[in-house]
Amino acid sequence: MASQTCEQCGAIVAPDEQFCPSCGMFMDPMTNPRPRPRPTRGGGNVISVTSDGPGVASNAPYEEFSLEERPPSEPRGRQAAPAKGGGNGNGNGNGRDLDCPSCGAANPPNNRHCQECGARLRQGPLPTAPRPAVQATAGVRAALAISGLLLGVMLIALFFNLFNGEDPEAGASTTTTSTTAPQIVEAVPIDILEETCTPEGIGSLICANLTSGTEAEYQVSWEENGASGIKILLTFFEPMAVTEVQWTNIEDATRFRQNYRAKSLVILAQDSLSPTPVDLQDQQGTQIVRYTALNTTTLEISVVDIYQAEVVDDNTFDELAIDEIVVIGRPVTPTTNTTVPGSTTTVAP
Repeated sequence: MASQTCEQCGAIVAPDEQFCPSCGMFMDPMTNPRPRPRPTRGGGNVISVTSDGPGVASNAPYEEFSLEERPPSEPRGRQAAPAKGGGNGNGNGNGRDLDCPSCGAANPPNNRHCQECGARLRQGPLPTAPRPAVQATAGVRAALAISGLLLGVMLIALFFNLFNGEDPEAGASTTTTSTTAPQIVEAVPIDILEETCTPEGIGSLICANLTSGTEAEYQVSWEENGASGIKILLTFFEPMAVTEVQWTNIEDATRFRQNYRAKSLVILAQDSLSPTPVDLQDQQGTQIVRYTALNTTTLEISVVDIYQAEVVDDNTFDELAIDEIVVIGRPVTPTTNTTVPGSTTTVAP
């Protein structure tokens, strides 16, 4: 029988083999080409070939051709091809036949498929399949989406603070708890609502001159009223905290010595339990009397003793002359407040 040709790879397959030893394709005798006719030996070197097969040269048309030499006859049968070395099949690389793992038939060591059953004789290393991608659950996807949203909000807030000139490190919010405490107002001259003097005064030298801020004086006859004393009552617009009293005598030196001068005073505030005695210096101008009242709307000043009048330029007078009285203090309830820092709490973003 003639050899066959594999339709898959074109390899020459022996007529008694059912599978291609190169690619393992099944050699179907119904679909493969008809085997080539083997030449029939006639007389001499003449071979008769017809379309219907070999015949006798004298009985059918033929095409003659001659050969100078008859090709040497080759013994049929399979010869083992030299082994190419070790493989991944059953071959051991020493030129011996390979045993089919499926049917057990012997195959040449260079066959990749069994020539009897078509099974694969040698197998290279299988490719490693890629690891499947990790499938994220719905909860993980939701967490990732929320994290991305929060990150976007933080970035927007950061850029907003940068463009508005704020410190980006001031990402933490600070809550300050403050308390409102009275602001300490500087002590100033207290406005007088009303002045009341006993006695009222001589002529135009009345009690109101004590707080008018003018050069007009307050004068009374000491010789007539000294025994009963002289009282001056000052009334404020609102409760005041008094810190001092400024007592001003006549500035003119001659007139100052010609008149009686206050020597000892008694001061009584509305919130005081007892009057406070105060001594004055025998001098012209203003002198400071330290006196404290925490909450009062009135201040009563009594003259209980005097310096004697002197004869100057052959003149002397019996009047007690007082130029001005100024009370220094501050309102008990201030009109303005200040914020005193309290506890501070910082919350991280």
